[in-house]
Amino acid sequence: MHEINDWLWETIYILKIVYDHNPEASVLRSFKERDVDGDDVYEIAESAIDQFFTDTRRDYNEEEDLSIYIFFDPLITDFWKLCAEYEERLRLKPEENKYRKEMENALDSALYIPDYSYDAKYYTDTKQEDGCRLELLCYCEFCGYHWIPEALSEAYDAFVHYTALIREELAEMKQTEIIALPKRPQQRKKAA
Repeated sequence: MHEINDWLWETIYILKIVYDHNPEASVLRSFKERDVDGDDVYEIAESAIDQFFTDTRRDYNEEEDLSIYIFFDPLITDFWKLCAEYEERLRLKPEENKYRKEMENALDSALYIPDYSYDAKYYTDTKQEDGCRLELLCYCEFCGYHWIPEALSEAYDAFVHYTALIREELAEMKQTEIIALPKRPQQRKKAA
């Protein structure tokens, strides 16, 4: 009996996550014509990182031996803009916005990777030229690259879910918005 390498299962799982997100993803086409084994897990995970958000930028800081992944997407920016509109409409502080809290909790959960040598951050400043973003910082001892595609898929799904919820509530608010009647013009007193 032939034993199957555990990394092969991990490789197949990564490809399934990408397929579920986008069946036409380029990573699937590039590995379609070749035999894939467990040794390809790192290469496939690296290729899959680009498949979830519109714009993925990579950088490497040699001084700190740090790989940096930055993810931009109109969906990310839309969510935080909708949060700002929701807070303005209801006169809430950001920390009082239930959608903001739930999204931050969802991102903390989605971007949790069981490895101590990384950090995940999200930036919500809608005034930035590139828009809002997610960042993953992978330090030199990080060895959880095979978990990143699943984390990104869950983060993307959270943005889709909470954007739909907040958009729906804002639409309901607009429909039920009470329009104030114009004030009566003050009558002028006639001069004596």
